[in-house]
Amino acid sequence: MKVGIIGYEGSGKTTIFGALSGVDPEELLQLRQQIREVRVPDSRIDALSEMYHPKKTIYATIQFVDVMSGAAVGKGLDSSVLGKIREVDLLAICVRGFDNGYAKPEPKREAQAMLSELLLSDMEIVERKVTRMQKEKVSDQEKALFLKLQAALEAETWLKDLGLDKNELDMLRGYQLMTLKPALVIVNVDESQVDEKSAGEVVSQLGLNCPAFVLSARVESEIAQLPEADQAEFLKDLGITATARERFIRESYRMLDLISFFTVGEDEVRAWTVRKGSTAQESAGKIHTDLAKHFIRAEKMTSADLLALGSEAAVKEAGKFKLEGKGYITEDGDILHIRANV
Repeated sequence: MKVGIIGYEGSGKTTIFGALSGVDPEELLQLRQQIREVRVPDSRIDALSEMYHPKKTIYATIQFVDVMSGAAVGKGLDSSVLGKIREVDLLAICVRGFDNGYAKPEPKREAQAMLSELLLSDMEIVERKVTRMQKEKVSDQEKALFLKLQAALEAETWLKDLGLDKNELDMLRGYQLMTLKPALVIVNVDESQVDEKSAGEVVSQLGLNCPAFVLSARVESEIAQLPEADQAEFLKDLGITATARERFIRESYRMLDLISFFTVGEDEVRAWTVRKGSTAQESAGKIHTDLAKHFIRAEKMTSADLLALGSEAAVKEAGKFKLEGKGYITEDGDILHIRANV
């Protein structure tokens, strides 16, 4: 999963990228575009690793991409920036909610300006396609789809809200339309507004049609540089229950409909990320394509049952160990062992 951190000049976007990815502040401005892979925190895999003492413990990961634009609000994004934004799975739009000493913060205006720019970029692509369709031979289905997209964008509707079916989404795969992606607004606020009550007020004042997330980039950057043992006390003093990274990753998983399942053993305890609704056979393919191709059965127990009962033998004795077929829908927290004819 790749999350694009985008925003106008002065929003604190690069500092937010550093806070979420744990990059040392001194390294932040060295590259035009920075990508950092971050371990997804999960107490379940921590506990499973304590139980099995494996040679390796492998966490799920998420990539943060800092797309440097340098553009002022309303001045437009150049084509190279738009191209990088199209490559991500989720758009994290950073806006300034803090007083910088010379201009009043206008987070709603900034967010709306960025959302409008992304929508207009998609409109250009769709309108060019509609024009070409008048000269090219295309199927009635494709023609109807792009006319529907054009009408939606002209009405300032994000395409992800159209409820497009799988066939329609497959036809659009190569276009990398940005309004098909989920978007999350990150409001960068002063330290005085990071507690849960103040953050809730900030979100309610935005009045946007997309989720919003509140943090103080400066504070979170300081937290990211602290030893883990000291972070909890610092957060408690601020009235925050978890770091921005933890909260942001949870929200990203929710917005992208992602879940985690696990494989366990003495050699390796590992978390795997799949889309919600994935079958056991599809989940097996995440581990290795041959396991999906030659799938027979999945041995399944839940991490909750295993951790509560203390051993695989106890799970089996309690009747909570199951054999599932290829159509079983993987649930968040499942532990799977794939039987395959390989």
